[in-house]
Amino acid sequence: MHRLAKILPEIQPEEIQVLQTLEEVTHRFEYVPIEEVNKRTTIDAEDVLFLLSQLNKRGLVQRTKKRYLGYRISQTGYDALALYDLAQKDVILSLGQPYGVGKEATVYRALDANNEEVAVKFLRWGRTSFRRVRRLRTLKDEPLYSWMDFSKRAAKREFTALRILQKVGGKVPTPLAVSRHVVVMSKMSGTLLLHLVDLKKPQKILEKIVQQIQLAFQKAELIHGDLSEYNVFVDENEQITLFDWPQWQPLTHPNALWMLKRDITNVTTFFRRRFRILYDVDETLTRVTASPNGKMKND
Repeated sequence: MHRLAKILPEIQPEEIQVLQTLEEVTHRFEYVPIEEVNKRTTIDAEDVLFLLSQLNKRGLVQRTKKRYLGYRISQTGYDALALYDLAQKDVILSLGQPYGVGKEATVYRALDANNEEVAVKFLRWGRTSFRRVRRLRTLKDEPLYSWMDFSKRAAKREFTALRILQKVGGKVPTPLAVSRHVVVMSKMSGTLLLHLVDLKKPQKILEKIVQQIQLAFQKAELIHGDLSEYNVFVDENEQITLFDWPQWQPLTHPNALWMLKRDITNVTTFFRRRFRILYDVDETLTRVTASPNGKMKND
């Protein structure tokens, strides 16, 4: 990623145009034929071939010569498109060290146009699984959905959830921008709940988390869907931030209550094991879902 940040200022507009062309038709081809690229750009055919060769050397595209000459965007190339877009819009100016690395996402520190620190999240949904799907696919006319498609949708979902939650006072990062599979948000302060072994008032922290689950359910009408000690930050003042929202679901989802109960179970189980705090899951579920008149909100 830092190598990409260094070469990004050297990338020419024509190279971005070629990358965007590959992006536009990636759902139709595993590798886009060179003829298709030529047909969709305003660049001379010889120049297109040269640009693709340069992009290949930089690791921004991948090439095949097995049945035909074709190219596809690499993960680094897709990162380049998103970063180029965010830089052009003056959303971020530089990229720093990662906050953390997970199976489906990596979050980096960055500086915005005002030299303020922000968080930049790159989603990597389904790279391995969707390559396997492509190998097993038999229907020729069926769209070739890729990890890029699903990562892009996940980023948009997370950005949407953060905006909704911000409006109702949720303790979540402030969403600043989204581009393709990348979400830019306010920096996250504190320590991951998973890593905390000494809290002054652990029950108070658990209560704050439950209140946020309730607020999301009652005011934002959504469920986190994957809440646990892995996506809660606690700062030095024991204020919390709930993050990682791409798997959120609306209350109309047929399994909404089951997912809500799972979120509550994950959190209360952690506090029981780590801090010996006991919260009854069913009672907490009833409390979270009960509207002011005492009835279940979705009854």
